[in-house]
Amino acid sequence: MQTIASPICKRTLFFLLILAGLVQVACKKSSSGAPVITHVRAINPGEKDSFFVKAYPGTLIVIQGSNFDDLQAVLFNDVSATFNPALNSSTNIVVTIPSNAPTAPPMSSVSNTIKVVTGHGTASFTFTLILTPPVVTSVSNENAVAGTSLVIHGSNFYGISKIVFPGGITASNYNVDSATQITVTVPSGITAGDSLRVYGTFGEGSSPFVFDNWLSPTTGFLANFDGTSNQWSPPSASVNPYYGWSQQQWVGTYVTNNTTFPNGTGYCVEINPANPKPKGDDSWWQDANSIITNTATWTASSSAPIGNYALKFEAYVNNWTAGSIWIGTTWPGWSYLAQWAPWKTASGGKYSSNGWVTVTIPLSSFLAATSNTYTSTGTGASSITTLQGSGGGMLMIMYANDGTTTIPGGSFAMGLDNVRIVPIQ
Repeated sequence: MQTIASPICKRTLFFLLILAGLVQVACKKSSSGAPVITHVRAINPGEKDSFFVKAYPGTLIVIQGSNFDDLQAVLFNDVSATFNPALNSSTNIVVTIPSNAPTAPPMSSVSNTIKVVTGHGTASFTFTLILTPPVVTSVSNENAVAGTSLVIHGSNFYGISKIVFPGGITASNYNVDSATQITVTVPSGITAGDSLRVYGTFGEGSSPFVFDNWLSPTTGFLANFDGTSNQWSPPSASVNPYYGWSQQQWVGTYVTNNTTFPNGTGYCVEINPANPKPKGDDSWWQDANSIITNTATWTASSSAPIGNYALKFEAYVNNWTAGSIWIGTTWPGWSYLAQWAPWKTASGGKYSSNGWVTVTIPLSSFLAATSNTYTSTGTGASSITTLQGSGGGMLMIMYANDGTTTIPGGSFAMGLDNVRIVPIQ
């Protein structure tokens, strides 16, 4: 039975040592015959069905045959591999397939051949290098609604046959833009959050995040701003335990229409100061400059590694050219702050989200503040408990002028929704 080899981890060191010992007692006499490749097997001799004719680049394998003395080169699809003579014998070659060895696709044509070159000749063996299954790394909007366009980012998007959304709903309209990007229209009928799956020539890839988790909020979901049409009358916990908006009476703007920020998941909030902001202004307490969430539990275990989690939210903003969004975890003094200001690295110094997009800020990106100001040289928190401080799990998301000139009034407006802490590892 033929199997496909995959990259091997450090546990193979044990087997390498065994093999090296066998090599030391192997026949040392030279051969005048041309090399012959009989088969390729896994490095672990105890694996069943270990002979194969396909493998991924980066896989550690054993080439078996005869007359491998005076080994000079091993090539995979004409790309030379590095090998250790101490691990080889006249009948075995231990070698890692080069990670840059070409495959089809994306190459239109490859030789699908292993070549072993010795001082006595060359042996060829038919062997196919294949890519790993599709990998989904991110999407433009993790909480996209039916009928909207979604961009899927990842790798190995070859021969894509279907894209499946939560509930087993298959997308009927998609385009594979490249090997790293797919554009798809979100189908209707999704009723609960789950992974998003992409199927292609080399297998299936699932998203590392829950798609449409606004439909199935759990621990860590801080605020969805739904459950009431009146910001002065928040819903009870029995109506919506994830409403999450604190101090809604005097900061931020409640948006209950679907025209200001269309194609959202319900109601949202807006940061939209009407007055000019002088340089250095971080007055969160006035002029719709901030949103404050209620205290809440972030993770099931407060001892969970801080590097395993991130803050995520959906944002909708256009023509952003000045100022930064700062996120603090205590109030009103901020021990730690994170920053989001994509316009600073955007082409032309202007950022537009062109609809709702998911923003991801690893908790490790929250840095110690200096005089209540974000600084990129601050030290990160050592734990989730330290990061939360006395805030009890609340967040303050504010618009600050960290530039050198006054920001005109009414020049910044950002929709905000689905604030959450989620695992990223």
